[in-house]
Amino acid sequence: MLKKITFSMFLMAFSLSTFLSIPGIIPLIAEYFSVPITMASLFVALFALILSVTGLFLPSYFSKYERKRFFIISLSVFILSSFLQIFIDNFYLALFIRLIPAFFYSSAISIALTVMGELDHGNVNKVVLGVSAGSILGLSISTHIGMTYGYVFVNVWLLLINVIGLAGIWLLFPEMEGHQRNTVENIKFARDKRFLVSLPFTIFIGVAISMIYNYFSVVLEVLTKIPADLISIFLFANGIAAVCGTSLFGYFIGKRNNLPIVIYPIVFAVVVIFLGLGIEVPEFTFVQLILFGLMDGSMHTISQYWLSSSIREAPEFANGAYLFINNMNRAVGVFIGGIFIDEKAGLLLIITSVVCFILASPTALYRIRKFPNLK
Repeated sequence: MLKKITFSMFLMAFSLSTFLSIPGIIPLIAEYFSVPITMASLFVALFALILSVTGLFLPSYFSKYERKRFFIISLSVFILSSFLQIFIDNFYLALFIRLIPAFFYSSAISIALTVMGELDHGNVNKVVLGVSAGSILGLSISTHIGMTYGYVFVNVWLLLINVIGLAGIWLLFPEMEGHQRNTVENIKFARDKRFLVSLPFTIFIGVAISMIYNYFSVVLEVLTKIPADLISIFLFANGIAAVCGTSLFGYFIGKRNNLPIVIYPIVFAVVVIFLGLGIEVPEFTFVQLILFGLMDGSMHTISQYWLSSSIREAPEFANGAYLFINNMNRAVGVFIGGIFIDEKAGLLLIITSVVCFILASPTALYRIRKFPNLK
């Protein structure tokens, strides 16, 4: 039974997180609706902003409901949104329909993390792996479909993958009563010193990654000057590496606790520097994208561990906070990256990302020294 539940949680996390995989088609959205890229980026930025805000309080509220029913409702909302997007050609209506599922995503993923934590804490990373695979590996799939068949078919792909997620929950996940949580009591942990000193690290690494990751397809097309079919291959390889990175760093953290956290931003900064130096050479860029993917996928594992370990007394809030920070970083990164892309300031994009990584390490060391027993 545990294997069935674990697989259904992974499948749901993957299917829901494919909604986070559309940054690669922002230029296609702009073209389809005849709007500037900065407007098209609202499909990502506003979605992430809603996830961020709702991630702080809705998971605690929805945790009282029967879990299978809530998961089914959440997936159904995502399916309906994708279905309607196929037929809508008005930008503002499409944006509105796109944003509705954002109110369910954080709660569904947070409760899934909590369920796995209650049943077998060792399997929590399977849900994180689903989030990572859906958002990162999904990026390459969505980008390939968009560049090959157009924006409408991206929504068909999102529709089908969420139908599969719904089937997984329907067939494999048992009925499971929720737990009444005091939302106000949980939110008080936002003032906890352990939580507050954990925030800067996750913010710096998240923004640093999002600025570059969300505009890979544009950078590869404009700077590396490779054709659309090769871009899809590059991004798919990056996605596979990211999935491997999610599991790999989960293993490292289990063995070494805080050491991987400290060295992570330093290594990532080096990868980004080399990516910037060789961005015009396709073969070199391919190798760097593999390394970037390994580090990028690791971010989900590291962020979830870093925040949940700071407030284990409130798992829903901790997991909601992980999603809050993760998606706020995405919104900020998309906004800053969009400005740099519009201004054709690729070098400044790389430099800003590296600076954020450099700032992250001292914040991790500060928490380790102030709270040495947090693991």
